[in-house]
Amino acid sequence: MDNDQDFCDPDSGFDYIFSVMNAIYGSRFESNWQNVDPLIVRQVWKEQLGRFLTYRPSLDYAISRLKGEFPPSAITFREYCNAGPQIPVKQVPVIERQPTLHEQIEGARVKAEALAKLEQLKRDIKAKNELSPSSSDTD
Repeated sequence: MDNDQDFCDPDSGFDYIFSVMNAIYGSRFESNWQNVDPLIVRQVWKEQLGRFLTYRPSLDYAISRLKGEFPPSAITFREYCNAGPQIPVKQVPVIERQPTLHEQIEGARVKAEALAKLEQLKRDIKAKNELSPSSSDTD
């Protein structure tokens, strides 16, 4: 069962994986980004990983697949995420519109009026049937 702690915003997901990979790979990880604007690195990784950055079990799965000596590229990390657990769709509560008091009163009035007309129609049909001779009487 998934819980709300499994989900995060993309920036938190990015910070999480970079912190973990920095701890795993140390200076080898940081040296990948020498002479590269950190904002561009962040943007590219966020674009490559997309929704995976919002689901920690996918990130943890990918982290568990990291291999020894060299840090993965954004594309490789995405492939690890893609092989991991599927991102569940968060349930959105359905809000049903309830009729206002005035709408309830008007609905009840219209219903009562329609039922009264139906009863009158039944009485009219019954009275008509009682007044007209039956087809068996004319034979």
